[in-house]
Parts: sequence; structure tokens; C-alpha cells
Amino acid sequence: MEKQTDFQLCQNHDNWKPDPKCAKFLNLWSKFSLGHLFGILGKFIGTYPLAFFIVALVMTSTSLGMYKLKLQDRLRDGYTPTNSLSRYESDVYREFLGLTDDPIVTVALFLAKDGGSMHRPEYLDEVIELHKYLRSNLSCDYSGPENGHPKVVKYADICGPFCDANVVIEYFAETIKDELKRANMGQSKSFSVNLTYPITTVRGFPLHLERNFFGVKMVEPNISNVTDSLETDEVLQQLNRITPIRYVEAIMMIFRGEGHEQKMAQWEMALYKFSQENFTSDLLHIIVLGSGIVDYEMNRDSQKTVPYFAVGFSSMLGFVFATVLISSYYYGVFDYAKIIVALATTLCPILAITSTFGILSIIRMRTNTIMMIMPFLIMGIGVNDAFLMIHAWHRTAKHGIKEVNRLSLVLEEVGPSITITTLTNVITFSIGSFTPTPEIQLFCTATAIALGLAYFYCLVLFVPVLYLASAYENKCVQTSSKKASKLKDALSTCCQVYSKIIRHRFSNYVLLVGVFIYWYFSIFGTMILKSKLDTEKIIPPNNPLRAPNEIFMRVVYQDYYPVTVFVNNPLDIRNKTSLDKFYEMLNEFEGMKLCRGKELTILWLRDYIEYINTYEDFDYYSENGVPASSLEVTNNSETGVDYKRLKEFLASPIYKYYRSFMKLNDTNPDLPLSKFMFIITYHNTTSWDDRIDIVQKSRDIASRYLEMNVTIWEANAMFVDQMLSLKTITLLTCLMTLGCMAIVCAIFIQNPLAVVTATSAILSIGLGVIGFLSLWNLDLDPATMCAVLMSIGMSVDFTAHVAYNFQLTERSKIKDGKVVKISLKSQQDKLINTLQAVAWPMLQGGFSTVLTIVPLALLQDYIPLVFVKTIVLVVTWGLLHGLVLLPAFLVFLPKKWLEMNCYRYLSRKIAKTSENNNNEAKASANF
Repeated sequence: MEKQTDFQLCQNHDNWKPDPKCAKFLNLWSKFSLGHLFGILGKFIGTYPLAFFIVALVMTSTSLGMYKLKLQDRLRDGYTPTNSLSRYESDVYREFLGLTDDPIVTVALFLAKDGGSMHRPEYLDEVIELHKYLRSNLSCDYSGPENGHPKVVKYADICGPFCDANVVIEYFAETIKDELKRANMGQSKSFSVNLTYPITTVRGFPLHLERNFFGVKMVEPNISNVTDSLETDEVLQQLNRITPIRYVEAIMMIFRGEGHEQKMAQWEMALYKFSQENFTSDLLHIIVLGSGIVDYEMNRDSQKTVPYFAVGFSSMLGFVFATVLISSYYYGVFDYAKIIVALATTLCPILAITSTFGILSIIRMRTNTIMMIMPFLIMGIGVNDAFLMIHAWHRTAKHGIKEVNRLSLVLEEVGPSITITTLTNVITFSIGSFTPTPEIQLFCTATAIALGLAYFYCLVLFVPVLYLASAYENKCVQTSSKKASKLKDALSTCCQVYSKIIRHRFSNYVLLVGVFIYWYFSIFGTMILKSKLDTEKIIPPNNPLRAPNEIFMRVVYQDYYPVTVFVNNPLDIRNKTSLDKFYEMLNEFEGMKLCRGKELTILWLRDYIEYINTYEDFDYYSENGVPASSLEVTNNSETGVDYKRLKEFLASPIYKYYRSFMKLNDTNPDLPLSKFMFIITYHNTTSWDDRIDIVQKSRDIASRYLEMNVTIWEANAMFVDQMLSLKTITLLTCLMTLGCMAIVCAIFIQNPLAVVTATSAILSIGLGVIGFLSLWNLDLDPATMCAVLMSIGMSVDFTAHVAYNFQLTERSKIKDGKVVKISLKSQQDKLINTLQAVAWPMLQGGFSTVLTIVPLALLQDYIPLVFVKTIVLVVTWGLLHGLVLLPAFLVFLPKKWLEMNCYRYLSRKIAKTSENNNNEAKASANF
């Protein structure tokens, strides 16, 4: 049946006459339809193929920007939303310390090689000697912005008030040696010394050990004599006489800079390389950990994907060659030019990848670890458009039509379909690029750009190659062999049988039951999905970060988990109401269940009050050190304390480290303290649930004391906010993406029912991917979130093609060298036409995507495995929906529902309104 005329399309079912205006509208609309525009583009490419090669060459030049490629991660805050509370808390922290960048804290853990205690004198001596070397001798060549010249930087040059952060270790070691000497000389222990844990008393002053000594075991009550008699090590027997500490698993040093974050970052890497390459000791192991080190190791690990990309690319290349050659043999157009077509098929996504990295480098965007997965994704998805074009090109071969017209026909058939899928994919990742998480923004931006470039390369490079390759096709005209003819007949029979099976009632019942089972497990898996950042999973198995991470989880966080509290408004300690309010807040922090007690709270105020009540006034700034005259408390103090001796207190050798805890205002002697901070210590925080609970409760306490302007800062708060926000961000992003996909499909498909079914299928696939990822032992973390966004975009390829082809009312056929339109009379015709048009390219695209990504499973790293599992699931569920469930549903819908067209409906309304107006005008004239 030939194509209906515009007048026939404009006919009303109520027998009103065809309207020329309606026909004119539809004829005009057809000229601007996407299919017609692609037909024009096909003719233009066929006429000027070299011009498009030049365009492709210009686009390829952007790949040269890759020489500026910068691989850098921000694992600490890169996955935290930009509007999260932890970012505000970090801003307060930076402002207090006068930092321009994020604070860099580097830790070095020391453990005994023999597994023994670290409080043995020889081990303490080596730790102290090493600390002196690290502080004063270890240097790096700073290549920062200071006149562009390298500068040698040592830790002593940049540590500021933090230089003495580890001085407790030295005090403890010196006291141990002094007490051992006294014991060896037969003298009793010093009266002013108490070598206990977590607070040691030296000459009457308390020293906090909990920040530097971990895995400490104390003597059990009432069994000290038994312990001493059982101890075989003479040194340990001597230690047991002077201290109840029996074992120290690790000693930790903390290194921080003041206002020199870039220098500190480079010195941190120098320390890490020293520990890995230069450090040698018969006694100690050293483990160094910092945010820059984590980024460095994760970047190094991401580079391991390159060999696997080569394997995946080779597998995909072999698959493309095999399927293209088999397809050309099937249609009787096998020739050597098909090798060039296969190469062009794979070249387009490769150029899209290199151009993307080049463009991002040119605009100075960094490349993170997750972006290294993008090439696998683009190589898998980027060939789908070419598969559809090759399939349509082969089906139009050997019909006597001019190559220009043939190219026009192919693009008219395939162009709208690939445009829909590309637009939806680009929109999916473009929405992801607006999420408030920087690392996900980078991944989504890069993927959106690469998908768009793959589409354009397909048009400006692959289509001209396809056109020029037809010259060989015409020279090597072949007739289908008997085997090819038999294969055609067999596949045609299979298509007929498959369509009948899908339409059979029993099959529909089976599919309905299967869908309900699929939805049950999908919804169940989605409901139990947890937001969890599991560092044990994220860190690769053989990565050197595994050891320090395990020690931190097992030892450090078990004993010591600090939360810094900032009081940003001045505190008048003379005013009883203000001071009582502060103590009320302090009691709330110290009353939390995992708090180690007020004894371990690092708070200047308690020590200051004890100082002014215990020690006489002393001017540490006087030349001869003679005690100054006694200072009396001001009469207007309601609490008995004031700030008169604060300067003296901060000059004390014991308490001078409190300088970094305060911001002084010299212009107001009565209230010289403008703001300050203190640290609360918690323990038994080996699980993320405990850390999340501490952060949330601490924030809740801080929010209730607005008059003091209290904020908190905790090193893991960024990760806490990541886990708290992931579900919300993922849900909102998925809903926005689904809505945008529905809009795009509505614009190009134009049939409301086809749009609804395609969108529902996308939702079903996405739900299945999320649910089964959860059942596959994955949690919702940044990598899973990126994979979920990717799965929604990829699912369009398996649904939009089917929905678009199923709503067509006719198909094109070449007859006697001319293109004629054949009406699709029944749902069976629509089903067979859809399967013939998209089934083989969909299978090609699905298998090629899996072949490209599967080699990453051999790497056994968490992030690549997330994407491998996601792609396997999305391809499996996508093919199931696209080739089974969606056709089975559409084939049972009334034909007229699927052929509804928004623009035809609109034109009929226009025509009917016009006719009514004409009739009214005639009636008025006759009257």
C-alpha cells in the first residue's frame, strides 16, 4: 500500500471533508521533520564528503590538548555536596587558622618490627631521632608561585604553632629514661611523675598521650606482681616497675603547616617517598598517610586500567570486524572496503575520547579516577549509532538507487532514532554535571561531552566513509550465495515465529509473571540499598593504603576520635551567665555516650583557671626572669577569674601550644579573646554509623547555642555528608533525568503512548539495575551513583529505538530504483518491521559494550567492578525490555493508539476550526 496523501490524513472520522489547510500544514511540517532534515543532510554529505572530512580533522585537532592532561583526585571533599554543612564548617576552620586552602594534616605511624611495645627506650629514642630529622632535615623542592623558582622547604619552615605538636613523645621518652636511671640507682620514683595513660604527669604538669600513643594496654588491677614475674624481657621488667603501661602498639606523629598548604602538600609527598624508598631501620616500620597521598595512590591505581582498556578495545574491535563482515556477507555486499567501514566504526569513539580529554585539558579541568572509566563507556556506547547505520545501509544495497539518495534514505530512517538516544544520553550526564558533588560533576561533564562528540564524529566522519566505501561495493557487485539466501530465509522464519510467540497469550502470561518477579526483587533490592562509604572496598587490594587504613580503623579510631568545637563569639569569663552557658554546652558534648571524658578534653579554660589558682604570677617575657608583682582579680568579675594572666599563661612552656587554639584581640584588654576552639575526644568509633552519630549530635548541640556562634569541625565530616546526601541526590537526579528523557522522546516520537511506554521501560530498567546492584553486595557510594546515572542513560538505547519504530505508520522500500512507502497494516507488520530494523544493531551494541568493559573485572578493584556490574545489568535488562517486554506490550495495543500523532491531531483541530469558521461566515452572508 502506498503512502497516504495529506488530504487522506486530514480526513475526519465524522465524514467532514478534507481540508486543504490541514494538508498544507502537514506537508509543511513534513519538510521540517527530523527525518526529512536528516534526509537533506544525507544528500549534502554525499555531495561534499571531503568537506566533512575536513570538519572531522578540525575536530580531531582538539585531541592535542591532551599533553596538558592533569590527573588529580579530591577524595576527601570531592564527593561532598558544595552546599553541605561540612563545607561551611571547613570554611570556619580555615578562617580560624588563616588558611587559604583546605588544611593538610599528615600523620606518620611507627610500629615495632618485632611486634613488641613501642614504649621501650631504644624504640622511643629512634622515634625521637627520626622526628628531629623529619622536622629539620627532610626537605622538598617547592615549585610553587614564588617567582617561579624552586625553593627548598623543610617542615620547620612551615609548621608555625604546630611545630611542637609531637613534643609529648619527647617528654615521655625523657621521663622514662630518667625514671629508669633512678630505678637502676635504687632510688624511688619521682614524686612529681606518674607515667600512666592516657594522661601522664611530669613535674606536676599533665601530658596527654592519647593523641600520640595507640593500642595501649595497661596492667590489670591486683595482678601486677604476677605480670612482672612472667615477663622475660629485662627491659620490660624494668619498665613495669616505673609505669603501669604494658604495651604500646603504635606511636603517631602529626604534621601540619600554618598558611602554607601548597608547601605542606609537597612536603607530605616528600615524606611519603622517604618512607617508601629511603627509610631503613632494624626496629621500626613507618606508615605515612595524608589526603595528598591518598589522591596520589588512587591516581596511580587508576592508570592500571590502560592495559585492560587495550584488551577491551581489542575484543570490541574483533567483534566489530566480525559482525560488520558477516552482515555484509549476509546482504551480498562483502568487499574489502568493509574493513575500512569497521575501522571507522571504532575510530569515531576513540576520537571522541581523545577530543574530550583534550578539550577538558585546554580549559584546565582536571581528570579524576572515575573519569578513567569513561573511555570504556564511550567505546561501548559510541559504536551503536554506526551499527544502526551499517544495518540500514546494507538493507538498501543492490536496489539500483543512487548512492546520494541511498545515503539520504539511510539517514532519514536512522537519524531521528540515534538523535533521540544521543540527546537523552547527553541530557542524562548533563544533569549529573549540575549535581553539587565536584567529582561526579567532572565525570558527568566529560561523559556528556564525549557522547556528543561521538555523535558528531559519526555524522562528519563515519557517514562520509560509508558513502565512499560504496564505490567498492558497486565495483564488486556480488549475488547472494545459496548459504546466504538460506540464512536469510531462516532468519526471516525465525522473525515470524518469534513475533507469533510474543503475541501468544501463554507467552504473555509467562512474561507477566516474570515481570512481577523482576519488579519484586528490583524494589526489594532498592529498598535495602544503604548509603555507605566503605574504604575497605574502595582501596584496591594491593594498594599501600590498605595497611594504614586498617590500622586507623582498628587502632586509632578505637582509641582516639577528636571533634573540634569553635566558639566564634567572644566569651566573657567574668560574666557568670555567659560562663555557665558555656559549661552547659561543654557538658552536653562531654555527655555523649562515646566521649572519653572531660579529662581528655583539650580546653584552655580549665588549664587557665587551674594555672591562676595554683601558680604565682611570673613574667616569662622579662629579661631576668624575676617574678612580677602579684596581680589582683578585677572587682567586676562575677566568677573570680578574668583575662589578666592570659598572656603569661600562653608564655608558659607547658601551655604555649594553646596559642594555636585562640584568636587574640589586643585592642580590648578586658576581652582579649575574640574566638577560640577546643577538642572533645571520643573512642570506639570503628564503624561509620558511630561517626555519623557523633557528627550529627555534635551539630545538633552546636545549633542550640547561637549566642556563642558555635560550629564544629571533624576530619570525616565531609564523608559523613557524602553518605547522608547520596540517596537524596541520586533520587532527585534520577527523577530529573527521567523527566527530561520523557520530554525529549515526546518531541521526537510524537506519539504519547509510545513516549509513556518508553519512559516506563527506562524506569523499569533503572529500577532493576539499582535493585540488583544492591543484591550484588554493592552500597550506594559515589561510584555507584555515577553508575546509576550511566545506567539510566544507556537504557534509552534499548527502548527509544523500539518505541520510535513501533509508532511508524509506514516503512520505506526501494522499488525499481525509487523509494516508495509501504503502509504497516497490522501490529504484526509493525513488530516484524521493528525487529528487522533494530534487533541486530541492538544486539551488536549490547555485546560490544560488555566486551569492552568486562576486562576491567580482572583488575579486581572496587570502582571498575561497580561499572562492570552496572553495564552487565543494564545490557541484560535493556535487551530483555527492548526485544521482549516492550514489543510484547506494544503489539497488543490498538493500532490506532500507536498511530496517534500530536501534530496530525493539532492539524485536524485547525482544519475543523477553520471549516466551522467558514460555515459560520457563509451562514452570516446568506442571512
